[in-house]
Amino acid sequence: MSQYFEQLLADPTSFHDAPYDEAFKLTIEQIERLHLEGARKRFAQLRPGLSVLDKLAREQGIEMIEKIDDIAPLLFPHTVYKSYPISYLERSRFDKLTKWLGGLTTTDISNVDATGIESIDDWLDLLDAETPLTVAHTSGTTGKLSFVPRTKEQWTQTIVHSAIIIRDWWGRNSGPDILKNKIPIIIPGYRYGAAATQRGNGIQIDIYAGGEENALFMYPDARFSADVASLAGRLRAAEARGEAGIQDIPQVLLDRRESLLALEKRRPEDVRHFFDEAQRRFGGKDVYVTAMWAILFDWAEEGLKRGIKNIFGPGSVLLTGGGKKGKDMPDDWREQVLEFLGFSNFYEMYATSEMMGLCMMCEHGNYHIPPVIVPFLLDPATGKPLPRKDGTTGRFAGLDLMPNTYWAGLITGDEITLSGWEKPCACGRTGPHVVPPVRRYSEKEGGDDRIVCAGAPEAHDRALEFLAELSM
Repeated sequence: MSQYFEQLLADPTSFHDAPYDEAFKLTIEQIERLHLEGARKRFAQLRPGLSVLDKLAREQGIEMIEKIDDIAPLLFPHTVYKSYPISYLERSRFDKLTKWLGGLTTTDISNVDATGIESIDDWLDLLDAETPLTVAHTSGTTGKLSFVPRTKEQWTQTIVHSAIIIRDWWGRNSGPDILKNKIPIIIPGYRYGAAATQRGNGIQIDIYAGGEENALFMYPDARFSADVASLAGRLRAAEARGEAGIQDIPQVLLDRRESLLALEKRRPEDVRHFFDEAQRRFGGKDVYVTAMWAILFDWAEEGLKRGIKNIFGPGSVLLTGGGKKGKDMPDDWREQVLEFLGFSNFYEMYATSEMMGLCMMCEHGNYHIPPVIVPFLLDPATGKPLPRKDGTTGRFAGLDLMPNTYWAGLITGDEITLSGWEKPCACGRTGPHVVPPVRRYSEKEGGDDRIVCAGAPEAHDRALEFLAELSM
């Protein structure tokens, strides 16, 4: 039994800074033991402090995990992280929202007094200031945002983990070690905000770049507002009903409209400044870039129109994912992005906001599930777990064993195919892997149950434009 395996068995959180290449040398027997024993420990540890998990376990009649399929009935639908009444947002009942969130984490937030808080942004800032939590939100099509109660420590672990992946994914020390050797950070997005894509910005700047002077954002002074994201979802829902807009704009947004519109008016200037600064400060230098492919393509398309290409050094690195996400892009979109950036060293992932682990894409196009994520395929009609056999297709669900303060057991809306149970991937890595394509069940059914992460900034921008129209 290897020391690496024993370490993960004893403490799955240690995976965040363990040599990443070793994760895909474990035998299937080791992985299955890690899954079962890890799930048993997490369930026993978290159930007493998580009312929602305890209630689900009692309803399902599960007192302990005896076999791997016993976990399946304990997995949350992804909607659990937005299971609060929408009236909490509409009526600014952030005291009640705080109590609701407290049922999803073992972190004690009962001392937080949210009385008088009127906006989602202010509520998230309050939690930042007074608790160990750094709550992340995702966007929703109805205006209800999901809130994931990750801790500050877990966000740091997530950022460290991403650097370890970059260092070891193609073999031990095969990539740049950005934990030891600082590197400028370039992000074509918002500097501030509590969305999952912004939450790690400050930590990345400190750990990777060594300070703000080595970071560049397209919107360096702007915040991706949770309140505007909520408005974006309500607008999208109204549009789906055939309505031109919504009647009741939250007063907090009306009060902040002028400052929000100032950001909107400054956007073209911010974009020009971003391009100028990228060339002036970092042109030809090795940098770290992170964003979803769809956002990168928008940036690259604009840059190529301006005659800008090969902007950064050949030793740069890109962490990305998301694919086209339904965006209308040409067949050579990936090539255009790389031509603009000037380097080809990219790491592509498949992930969810609720899990800390990332599924990285290998040279054969498969996404490899780290051994600390217990994957399931569920029958889309019955919800029952499907056999662990290569080539099986179903609804993806999983339990991430790294989070130790909230239950990261989730049923996604994704249809995937899993292999790797019976024989390794052609790349040589062991363990289960996702065989593309990844599709949303809601797309097959003609709808969508949430705004995907790559599309959220665009929806946020449309909501700002809507506020601008109200002032005309």
